[in-house]
Amino acid sequence: MAKPTFYQVNKEKQARIYALLKEFFEEANLEDINVASIVKKLGIPRGSFYQYFEDLPDCYFTVLKKESGPIHHEFVRLLQDNHQDLDKTLYAYRDYLVDQLYDQNLKNLYRAKFFLFENNFISHGKAALKKSLAEEDYQRMVYLMAVFHQLIKEAITENYDKNQFLTTCNLYILWLLGGLSHASI
Repeated sequence: MAKPTFYQVNKEKQARIYALLKEFFEEANLEDINVASIVKKLGIPRGSFYQYFEDLPDCYFTVLKKESGPIHHEFVRLLQDNHQDLDKTLYAYRDYLVDQLYDQNLKNLYRAKFFLFENNFISHGKAALKKSLAEEDYQRMVYLMAVFHQLIKEAITENYDKNQFLTTCNLYILWLLGGLSHASI
């Protein structure tokens, strides 16, 4: 997350920087996501960038965390709310993802997560899960994360609309619940 210096900047400037960063990450082509492009967008010296953020991933995840919320924590919360009922949880999670990606219009913001910063994100997410789950539950979550990460990647690279995302997500859930050789497939 951003360095303390960023949070010590007056709230108006902080909000302006944050809004410009969000806009940048949503609109920039992946090959243009770099510190030089960010400082140009923000109109700040490169040194100021490093006073606010450790590096490019730190900057990106500061924006992503605020905008997207804790996606994997949401799955765990839904699983608890649904009394460990995986069927209900998977469909509730599908609805949550659709809301985040399409209704909250975060699909473009997620692009960089999957294509530039995936290893940072996965390492952080796995570390948080490992602290809070028993080994078997942890392994199940890692498996489910991989399935949903692939779905989101596919939706971004193939530019799925909301309906195509829902249709594909329903297939993934069917396979997760019934297995790949399930008779209804």
